[in-house]
Amino acid sequence: MMIFYHLSGVIANVALTLNILFLFAGLAILNATLTVPGIAGIILSIGMAVDSNILIFERMREEYDLGKSVRSSVDGGFNQAFSTIVDSQVTTLITSMALFLFGTGPIKGFAITLSLGILFNLFTALYCSRFLFDVLHSFKLLKKLSFLRFTRKPNLDYMKLRHITYAISAILIGIGLIASVQIARGKANMGVDFAGGSLLQYKASQAFTMNEVRQAFNKHQIEGLDLQEVENEHSLIVKIKKSEEVIGNLSAQISSALTSELAAKNFTLESQSEIGSSVSAVLRDKAAMAILISLVGVVIYLAMRFDIRFGVAAAMATMHDILIIIGLCWLLDIEMTLLIVTALLTLGGYSLNDSVVVFDRIRENMAKDRHHSMISQINNSVNQVVGRTIITGVTTCLTLLTLLFLGGSVIHDFAFVLFWGIVVGTFSSVFVASPLLLLWPEKQEEPVND
Repeated sequence: MMIFYHLSGVIANVALTLNILFLFAGLAILNATLTVPGIAGIILSIGMAVDSNILIFERMREEYDLGKSVRSSVDGGFNQAFSTIVDSQVTTLITSMALFLFGTGPIKGFAITLSLGILFNLFTALYCSRFLFDVLHSFKLLKKLSFLRFTRKPNLDYMKLRHITYAISAILIGIGLIASVQIARGKANMGVDFAGGSLLQYKASQAFTMNEVRQAFNKHQIEGLDLQEVENEHSLIVKIKKSEEVIGNLSAQISSALTSELAAKNFTLESQSEIGSSVSAVLRDKAAMAILISLVGVVIYLAMRFDIRFGVAAAMATMHDILIIIGLCWLLDIEMTLLIVTALLTLGGYSLNDSVVVFDRIRENMAKDRHHSMISQINNSVNQVVGRTIITGVTTCLTLLTLLFLGGSVIHDFAFVLFWGIVVGTFSSVFVASPLLLLWPEKQEEPVND
């Protein structure tokens, strides 16, 4: 942001830092435990916060290119971007509220973090950033708006490619549907939470780190374990994707590894129990219901704010992206865990936000000029926002690449799924969501009598 938008990018980074500080303060007030699903909510909040500032800056650029003063360009940027930011944030907030009301533990944690992030983002992007611009202007430190740009007024015909992109999407969706059926049947690489297995709970006499535990297991070549630390209790939960009847020697190996490698911690086995796959079925059904209800809410909101076709197209594009990533996970034999479900929910929120931004520009252009065809309106609108779409996608992907390469093995699959989800979401907002609007017949405008 700083490299691309210079001084304005510094302001965006200050607002983003405030957003994260407010978010952690909110979690502290609610006494919420920060889990990996919570981190997923923070990542999506960061992406949406960055996007809000990019929307404002790109609007500033448009105003400045018209020859307006710096002050007028800043005012115009915030005013023009206001409705787009509110629409994109509210649609994602509807999703997070549905997930909170109808989801289960980890999904609720994701929803709480995301909801707080959205609320604080509206404040920091619209008010804190504006305040910083006003301060710079009052001290006459903002002489001009200097931004880099990917393209200078592109004029591409995106709708000309829609039949090709439809065909590609149909193939990928087909794979996703097959994968969904296999997952529902339990024939995919299901994690402990979905397939069932055994749960071992150990108690240590003193504090330990998860890195120490993983090194101990790696040294004894014990793999395929799902590890979880119970905060402030010196307890370790080990989930094994095997039933209690066949766990046999593996339980003894785990205890032996902890005793020999971490003798000072004095690990003792407190309990050993079976994880029923029926619990996972309830979890899966609740997650599916939460997603369905959230999409219905989004359709209703966009139908009220835009048009029913915009709501349906946004919901279809979101499901398109989720199905493609499910298919990718199935093809690569990625283990389906609650963490992957959280990644899919994060992807859905990002995809929805991306589509709404494009739709908002289409609606604005349709209100200005009703004489051009829908194809022409979509092409013009996408060309106007394609720079913002690329910048937001690249910036968010930089965050995910950091997690992918530096986050360790525990969240590797999570970051991998999110990274490709952002790529797919960026593609669909341009080549899938917008062309879906053409499936509805254009409304004929009645002639106006003078």
